Amino acid sequence: MLPKRILRQRYKIIEQIGGGGFGDTYRAIDLDFPGKRQCIVKHLVPKNPAPEVRDIAKRLFETEALCLSRLGENERIPYLYSYFEEDGEFYLVQEFIEGKDLTQEFQPGKKWSEAETVKLLQEILEILSIVHQENKIYRDIKPANIMRRDSDGKLVLIDFGAVKEIVNVNQTQQTNITIGIGTGSYMAPEQAMGKPGKYSDVYALGMLGIQALSGLKSQKLPKDSYELQQMWRDLQIEVRPHLKYVLNKMVSFQYQERYQDASEALKALIPKELVNKEEVKSSTTTTVIISQPNKKLLFILLAAIGLTCAGIYALPFVSKPNYTQLETYFKTKQWQKADAETDRIILKVAEKNSTLDAESINKLPCKTLQKIDELWTENSDGRFGFTPQKKVYLETGNQFGQYIESAYEEFGNKVKWRTFSEWSLYGDLKFTDNAPFGHLPSPGRVASDILLRFSERGMLLSRFDACGL
Repeated sequence: MLPKRILRQRYKIIEQIGGGGFGDTYRAIDLDFPGKRQCIVKHLVPKNPAPEVRDIAKRLFETEALCLSRLGENERIPYLYSYFEEDGEFYLVQEFIEGKDLTQEFQPGKKWSEAETVKLLQEILEILSIVHQENKIYRDIKPANIMRRDSDGKLVLIDFGAVKEIVNVNQTQQTNITIGIGTGSYMAPEQAMGKPGKYSDVYALGMLGIQALSGLKSQKLPKDSYELQQMWRDLQIEVRPHLKYVLNKMVSFQYQERYQDASEALKALIPKELVNKEEVKSSTTTTVIISQPNKKLLFILLAAIGLTCAGIYALPFVSKPNYTQLETYFKTKQWQKADAETDRIILKVAEKNSTLDAESINKLPCKTLQKIDELWTENSDGRFGFTPQKKVYLETGNQFGQYIESAYEEFGNKVKWRTFSEWSLYGDLKFTDNAPFGHLPSPGRVASDILLRFSERGMLLSRFDACGL
């Protein structure tokens, strides 16, 4: 305990405010600074007296100091004022953040709005992006470690550093040095097994976002994807499908299926435009601005590009499709390979690498769509192809030239591209003879991702109809 003690003839200890496996934390004042500013002093005091523990603690303490000296240059992370040794003891002096942590804002039964939740996720992901760029892992996202600064209301991440690692030393001598890392309710499965990664921070923040929207106690948060889907359904939480998808992916049980770091998650949450804003003029001179962040806007283009009555003219394409491999897959009933080959052919003909847009779809040759549809319908006894998909599309109340969200979601439900009222991932599809009517070919998957490109299918079917097919 260091009450009233003055360190380095400068930092006067006021009170202890915390403690952990490797040390204690105090609020102090800097006597040398004008106005005697407040600061935080961390004192290295390993609870385990073993010499090897102290050596490791010292090394990690020094690593934390180096880490914070870089990270603290960001105004959303406490600044490191000093790191020193005095009388054989080691100390860190950090910026004091005046404000309150988010504990009081996460009360059971209190639900955050969608806008508030997105802002929370965005602010913390921005901070974690800096941490991850330094190849560090925060490891302990929770309300108590997030401060809302009084001066501007911005969120600041506190209490982190390299000391929050799991270290096992000399186990043959039964010395097990473990620092308590993470909080059970937010801890990713692999982190609980001692193998955290940047994606573990993404998981913890995703759970925090779900808690904000649901108002659940942290102990009641879903533990797997089934419980998560059940939670969305039972609590009837009204959020945009995009946010729900992002959160579902952030907290996937398998870390390989998550965003791999904060930057990737941030881009998904607040995506940059994949398509530059452009003007698309219809035959009626209607102008529509395309903006990627809201995928639903893509469907509005159905009317703008005049797919319902624009005729079947298409500009010449450089790539001539080859259907030999696709026909081979059909002969051997390799439905998944046939699905992937179909997507490859369409993208190649459209001269696109990974996704289609309104312009490329409007130029797709009718003969290409007709040939692909014929191969699918002939080899599936009419169960698969654009023709059965068009039939279901119209039966579920959809209209070419306009987007009706409820109708399009019903179309997705009917062809089984949606499960638990959510758009499915590519791995959820059924590549078998008895897959649902119209289930294949699929909309394809996003490059290097498992998300279906479902937003393209309405436009593609509109083009198919405009071709008179």
